[in-house]
Amino acid sequence: MAVRPPKAAFFIMRNLEPIRMGKVLAVTMMTWVVLVAAYPACALEKGRPDGLAAQRTLIVGAMIAPPFSFKDEQGAWQGISIDLWTDVAEKLEMDFLVREYDQKDLIAAVEDGQVDVAVTSLPVTPESLRNMDFSQVYYLGGLGIAVPRQPVGNIFFHVVEELLSTQFLAYVAVMGVLLMCSGLVVWWIERRINPDQFGRGARGLVDGMWWSAVTMTTVGYGDTAPKSVSGRILGMAWMFASVVLVSIFTASITTTLTVGRIGGKVNDQNDLPAAVVACVPNGAAAAYLRHRHVKYQSYDELDAALSALAKREVDAVVDDRPLLLHTVREKFSKKVDVLSVSFDPTVYAFAFPLDSTLRKPVNIALLELRIDRNYWKSLTGPYIGE
Repeated sequence: MAVRPPKAAFFIMRNLEPIRMGKVLAVTMMTWVVLVAAYPACALEKGRPDGLAAQRTLIVGAMIAPPFSFKDEQGAWQGISIDLWTDVAEKLEMDFLVREYDQKDLIAAVEDGQVDVAVTSLPVTPESLRNMDFSQVYYLGGLGIAVPRQPVGNIFFHVVEELLSTQFLAYVAVMGVLLMCSGLVVWWIERRINPDQFGRGARGLVDGMWWSAVTMTTVGYGDTAPKSVSGRILGMAWMFASVVLVSIFTASITTTLTVGRIGGKVNDQNDLPAAVVACVPNGAAAAYLRHRHVKYQSYDELDAALSALAKREVDAVVDDRPLLLHTVREKFSKKVDVLSVSFDPTVYAFAFPLDSTLRKPVNIALLELRIDRNYWKSLTGPYIGE
């Protein structure tokens, strides 16, 4: 026989049913509202590379390192890496805030995750790869050489300038001393045996120098010639010596007037050991020169070294080639040139904390920009002219 619940129980159950249904309906409505409200954000999140969050402003670390990252007169950041990152962030629809560090603090900030990305000329090295991740390489750099600008004006004035130069006058002085010595010796030998052609006193000295000069230049008028055996032996020796001396003199003058005009003393890194080189101490250039056993003059700043180069106090300045191109372009374009050679290569890339989710989407954006040659020309042209 079934036991019927008391009437009080029926009353309670009958009145609780509407309450339970109302709660279920309310929970369902709230869930639907949340899903509808979240749909646009989810759609935006799905459309972003690797699900990058749109609402967070990225912290970007930078340091003063022209031409890659530096500030203009108004304090706004600019440079190759800054402009490149701005375009990458625009492609990824990311907002960012730039914070300034020195190199040591910037590396520490990346390693500790205090910044999302370092956007400057941080070189990729085995040591840095142990503690941070890097993007695709965006710039392949290296050391470069700055040299004095060669004259391009009227060649006549250049020839006159070289003829009055210390080097040319030194050549003439040496040849004159040798000519006088030869003339004096032949006069001393011939003054008694051949007084008609090598007279006494000052006239005889002039005759000796005249013979020495016409013999050196192979003119040989024949009006003056030694007659003694000693004099003729001296004459033969002086003839052979003159051929060598005149050849050296001609080659030296030709080099001064022509080769010196189209090319300087330093044309690549192999010419550095024989030149007077300047650089900034405690940098990559100084380390390279020490490794090559090249003596150099130290200057506290690159501007000071380039000023000495413009005054031709040194033959060359060695430093990071992009920095040389930028500094010469801004301040020394009329007096200094940067050679096309690049050596001791260095690669630059954006740095991220280890396992950063930004790395892959940034790499994709970098590669998309990198294949556009016109873009890279417009990116680097305003800063280094290349």
